[in-house]
Amino acid sequence: MFSCNNGRQSDSIKASSRFSPDYLGYLKTIKTPAGKIIKYKLMNDSCYCLQWGDSMNLKTLPDTFYMDNHETWIPKFITENTNYIVMRNSCGNPCWVGYFLPLHDSVKPVSIHEYLDFDIENDIVAYIKDSNSIEILNLKTRQTETHKFSDCNSAFPGYCIDSLSIKNKILKYKWIPETLINSKSGNFVTEKIKI
Repeated sequence: MFSCNNGRQSDSIKASSRFSPDYLGYLKTIKTPAGKIIKYKLMNDSCYCLQWGDSMNLKTLPDTFYMDNHETWIPKFITENTNYIVMRNSCGNPCWVGYFLPLHDSVKPVSIHEYLDFDIENDIVAYIKDSNSIEILNLKTRQTETHKFSDCNSAFPGYCIDSLSIKNKILKYKWIPETLINSKSGNFVTEKIKI
């Protein structure tokens, strides 16, 4: 008897023997509300890559994801428009990653740790740059813009931002000097995004 895999089990069979059906269920191909495909493609029995787009022309994210039975570490669909699919996964506390997956070949995918908000209609995303600034990235042009605030006492500067939003190229946030929940002190900031 002759076999193409020379007697080796397929990666999906090996993966099925190592992981629960519930975990593997999170790696099933999904269809977005706009009809785009998101596929978790097994590379071997312990890692996978992320593919997206039209079923006949899937793009592949260059990042590799390891299978480790933590469902929160699997990228989940967040939203989409005609230009992007946005996905997000957890990577600890506090740790999360946003994946901004373009639907057009002229734009490259972007992975951003601890993004704070995004406006994919205007191709922009906000994230913490360092202990005293928020960075705005234009996903299409790769231009950045820095918005400064006073130093934060927290090991994670995101804890000093009580709330933040981006809409119509306007950045609004409340910065608090201490990391107390529902702090009465703080500074409300509204700034125009220029990129």
